[in-house]
Amino acid sequence: MTAGIDDRRPDTGAEAPYGETHALIAKAVQEHGISTATIADVLDGLGITNRVLDSRLHRVSGDDRLFFGAAYTVGWVMVRKGPSIMAASPSTWQQVRDFLVPEVVDGRGMVYVAGSGPLITDAALAGGLSTTYLLEQLRFEGIVLGGAIRDRDVVEQSTRPVVASNFVPTDTQGAYRVESVGGSCLVDHVPVHTGDWVFSDGNGTVVVPAARLHEVLAAAATTGRTEQDVLRRIRAGERLPNIIDEVGTI
Repeated sequence: MTAGIDDRRPDTGAEAPYGETHALIAKAVQEHGISTATIADVLDGLGITNRVLDSRLHRVSGDDRLFFGAAYTVGWVMVRKGPSIMAASPSTWQQVRDFLVPEVVDGRGMVYVAGSGPLITDAALAGGLSTTYLLEQLRFEGIVLGGAIRDRDVVEQSTRPVVASNFVPTDTQGAYRVESVGGSCLVDHVPVHTGDWVFSDGNGTVVVPAARLHEVLAAAATTGRTEQDVLRRIRAGERLPNIIDEVGTI
């Protein structure tokens, strides 16, 4: 079911380069009941560590159904003084405008991910206008922010998924600037590279390295099938300890 998966970096042209891959994953998720818990177990089994995002990040819009896509990252950094104390401080519109990823015209199959290392909880990495633009016009599958968001009244009306730590009225203007777009970022201690695959549901959010997508998805499908069978047997009246002794997993 993973045959034909395309691990290319996002294209800046009009077509969505991850559409075919996204459809293949969607089929596997539906058929085998794959969740972020399944993927986290697979990552542990493969020795792929530090890929689960901070539990403070939760769904602030949309429902808790699984969404996923190839990451498109925006890296933020704190503004520091330059060599001259007389020079104007950065973090003007020209230093932050790229967080709206002007080179992306079609975000289908991708998840917008923004981070700056430790979670930014006292200033918003996005707000109602930017999330509406990213989700409704650029059509990203979802948004994952390594910190706060604002404009609760607008954001909570959206049916599209946004993950953030909290709402706050303050924006990042004057305090943070965009360091990189389409490269990589840190969400707390977890590195996310553009092209990695992000999966998020009511359990939380996990990141699968692009180069390991094939084997992770194949193993997750196997695990998902086993878990569905175990659940069926429990509901049929079998004792869980006996089933675990047989299948060797829980």
